[in-house]
Amino acid sequence: MKYFGLNSKESQKGQTVVEYLLLLLVMTALITSLLGYIKTKYLGDITKCDKPALANTLLCKINSIIKPVGSGKKFRYFPFKK
Repeated sequence: MKYFGLNSKESQKGQTVVEYLLLLLVMTALITSLLGYIKTKYLGDITKCDKPALANTLLCKINSIIKPVGSGKKFRYFPFKK
């Protein structure tokens, strides 16, 4: 019968696996909390771009570049004559 003491290789392998799992758990928690902060701080809500405080968020800037300007029509067509 083998004796599995505190310094055996099997014990060290198990400890390493537990350490990596805990490290993975901590990193996952940090990333999800940071992504939530980044989403609210920098991306913002695209439906509230008319408020001055949210006008500088990334989504509002992209929306202001993409959205059409003018009469409420989505696109303006300019026909070319041949």
